[in-house]
Amino acid sequence: MGGGADPCDSVHVNTELGFRGGEVQNLGLVRHLEGAGLPCILVAHVRGPLLARARAEGVRTVAWHPRGELDPFAVWQLRRLLREVKPRILHAHTAHALTLALLAARGLPGLSLVASRRVSFPLRTPLSRWKYHRPQAVVAVSGEVRGELLRDGLSEEKVRIIHSGVDLARFRALPLKEEVRQRLGLPVAAKVVGVVGALVPHKGHRVLLEALCAWPSDEGKPALVLVGEGPLRGELSSTAERMGIAVTFLGYVEEPAPLYAALDALVLPSLSGEGSPGVIKEAAAAGIPVVATCVGGTAEILRPDREALLVPPGEPVSMRDALVRVFREPGLGASLRESARRRVQDFSMGAMGRAHARLYEELATARP
Repeated sequence: MGGGADPCDSVHVNTELGFRGGEVQNLGLVRHLEGAGLPCILVAHVRGPLLARARAEGVRTVAWHPRGELDPFAVWQLRRLLREVKPRILHAHTAHALTLALLAARGLPGLSLVASRRVSFPLRTPLSRWKYHRPQAVVAVSGEVRGELLRDGLSEEKVRIIHSGVDLARFRALPLKEEVRQRLGLPVAAKVVGVVGALVPHKGHRVLLEALCAWPSDEGKPALVLVGEGPLRGELSSTAERMGIAVTFLGYVEEPAPLYAALDALVLPSLSGEGSPGVIKEAAAAGIPVVATCVGGTAEILRPDREALLVPPGEPVSMRDALVRVFREPGLGASLRESARRRVQDFSMGAMGRAHARLYEELATARP
């Protein structure tokens, strides 16, 4: 690991091998900081797509290969980098990265440690509880996440809410609905519902299938598009076939923005774990009505009956009824779209980046 001796303001550490919402935010943040004249270095897994994407965009990067969250060699590499570049801020963007960052930063003067927490699950292990108490600040991506951290004993002064951002420019010139549907082999005239998210249990795809299975007999059943990969793909495919639901699996899509144009509604059927879900912000930016479960920070982003229809998690009948309302009441759909487009301006990538820069400055001022 070698990042060069040029000083930087902040070092950002990520251990993920995939590229999901947290990595989108990580990359967006370092881009913003660089653009604001706050030089930074991104330390990312040598086999992960985050490293490749950051390098393609000209971000200053360092590759590493941590073998678990207690890898002594990875700790030594990160500590050597910190001694070379002397940042004011070390920001750990994943749970494993936080453990490694804590060990690497031990005893280094003038360095403030920041951790991001993106999910609303409680801190389940003694190690998790110990390590999230140690940074100078923990960034919670929603009030729900902050509340969970406070229940786990963190102080109110330590936990800061900074919602994840969305790059609004990606949604300013979307293709026509008919064009996208033809390219994907979707019915041009039918209603199409979409879900963007990993195919894992807590995302609640099965509840949506049950909602569509109970669709009113006097209306055509919507087609379903699932964007994302995960261990439940086979099970969801066989369940949908048994229920008579037409499903198109698109797998992992590097740039999903154009796909929103094919949808008549975006559904977030999650059962738990959501922090500040990016998919509902993306749908809002794309002008697609949203039906979502009221979990995590969802209601903080798109407010019930103003910018989205929110239903209790795990209730297929409530989800079905909300979707039926969107399709039967054109005025409702139009109102949700326009209100959500205005609302999502508050969650831009720039707003997220500026909030982090203010936090970094506050911590650096308080910790000479």
